[in-house]
Amino acid sequence: MKHYFLLILVLPLFLDSCKNPNDTDHSLTLEEYRELGMPDCDSVWNREDYSNAFVVLANVKREKPFALPIKDSQRSGVLFYRIISLENLSFLQEDSLYLHEKALLIKSYLSVYDEIIDIYTNILMREQYYNPELVEIWIFGLRFTQKMLDLAHEINESEDPANVRMQSGYPSIQDLYLLFLTDVLEKQQHTSQYSEKDLELLTDSLSSGVRRNMEWFDEDASEKIRQGMKAVIDSTSSLKIKTDYRDLIEIL
Repeated sequence: MKHYFLLILVLPLFLDSCKNPNDTDHSLTLEEYRELGMPDCDSVWNREDYSNAFVVLANVKREKPFALPIKDSQRSGVLFYRIISLENLSFLQEDSLYLHEKALLIKSYLSVYDEIIDIYTNILMREQYYNPELVEIWIFGLRFTQKMLDLAHEINESEDPANVRMQSGYPSIQDLYLLFLTDVLEKQQHTSQYSEKDLELLTDSLSSGVRRNMEWFDEDASEKIRQGMKAVIDSTSSLKIKTDYRDLIEIL
């Protein structure tokens, strides 16, 4: 009986400690991030800004694992979206840069996606705390690789000698895009870990990319994408996702 009453006293404390920390916004304020060295989130970031941001985020993750910027936060949402903003690639629209110069610049951003994923992932946990943010980061990755692909296509069509020397790398950019596409499809199969709304947004982005690029897919690439979509269809209850991917499977 003594142990029973002890359990009654302790159980509420135990349950409280097991609450999902996602129920509360634990992120810092913009001023607190700035004091730690975070670049200005109101300005376009260059590669050095990203490097500085990753140092700050890594320190925050180590000291306060639930205090990273999150997308729906009134305190830190604007910073999260700066981290994954394609505006940071605005150099791609600069007329003062040659295509091969843009290619060298965007190449330096290749590791940005992996670093963001590393920051927002806890490899010791099967179910992630930052699931909503991870889906947004995947969408950013799809858009980023599309930017690389578009630039590679421009270079491949160019007759400028400096660009011609880079054209042999075009197939590797296509392979990178396909690898990313199939990897995201594999992640999307774990539907129980992510909200249906987030996965439908991911589907919109992925479907748009497939339709835009399918003309250059070979049969092997098309088959891998079809199999990935079929696996997602089997794992999801979303009618939208099922319909969108079935439509794509039909035309691939």
